Amino acid sequence: MSPNRRPLKKEFDATNMTVYFGSALFTSGITGIPNLFLKYYREVGITDAEMMLIIQLLRFRNEEQQLMPGTEALAGCLAADPLLIERQIKSLLDKKIIGITNYYNHSDGSIVQGYDFEPLVFELSEVWALNQKRELDHIAQKMNHKGKGPEKIEDEPDLSFSAQQKILCQTFEKEFGRLLSPMEVEQIAAWIEEMEVDLILEALRQAVMRGKHNFKYIGSILLGWKKNNLRTLQEVMEYQRIFSENRAKQGQRKTETESGSRMDQKKKALMRSMYS
Repeated sequence: MSPNRRPLKKEFDATNMTVYFGSALFTSGITGIPNLFLKYYREVGITDAEMMLIIQLLRFRNEEQQLMPGTEALAGCLAADPLLIERQIKSLLDKKIIGITNYYNHSDGSIVQGYDFEPLVFELSEVWALNQKRELDHIAQKMNHKGKGPEKIEDEPDLSFSAQQKILCQTFEKEFGRLLSPMEVEQIAAWIEEMEVDLILEALRQAVMRGKHNFKYIGSILLGWKKNNLRTLQEVMEYQRIFSENRAKQGQRKTETESGSRMDQKKKALMRSMYS
C-alpha cells in the first residue's frame, strides 16, 4: 500500500453490522508485536501505559503512515489526556527507548521527522542477551567442569535426546564463541546417535585445548576413537595413558641409542688418534 492510499471502503450496509465489521477486520491490516517484545518490555523499563503508547505509535506508522502522530490523535486512541501522552513520550525519549530522526519521503522528495524504534531494538537485544546468559549459567550449574575445557553433563542419566542435543549445542556455542549453523547442529545430533555424550565433550575439550575450534578436527578425534573401538570415556583415558607411556619409552630408548652412538664415535676417534 502506498503511503498516501487508504483502504477502499465498500458501501455501508447498516442492516448487517456484524458482516461489515468482519470485512473491516480483515481488510484494515494488522500491527504485529514480536513475542520477545511482549516478554521483555518491562525489563527494558517500559511501563504498561507506555507499552500501549508504543503499540499505537506502531499502528499509526503502519496503518496511517504517520511517523509522528500528534498527541491529540494518540490521546483519542488511548483515552488519555494529551499532557499525559506528552509526558510518556518524553519519558520514552529520556530512557532512549525511542528516538526522533529524519526520514526521506519518496513521494515528494521531502524530509520529515518521525519516531525511531532502533533504540528499542538495541535495548531489547541487550535484555535478551542477558537472559540468554542467565539460561546458560543455569545449565552450567548442571554440568561438571573438566579442566579448562567444556562442561560435562552430570547427574542427568535420564536426559532425552533433544535435551542432550540442546545442552551440547549450547556448550559448543559457548566454546566457539558463536552460534552453530544448522549443519553443525545436525552433526552433533548424528554424533549423539553413535556415541556417548561424554566422548563428544572430551573430543571438544581436546580440540579447544589445541586451539582447533572446528568440527572437522573434532570429528577426526571421534573417528580415531571409533576405529580403536573406544566406546566410553574411561576407555579413551586408559588408551591415551598407555599411548603416552609408550611414547615416553620410545623417546627414552631413542635418546639412549643416540647417546650410545655418540660414545662409540668418541671411542673410535680416540683409537684413531692413538695409532695415527
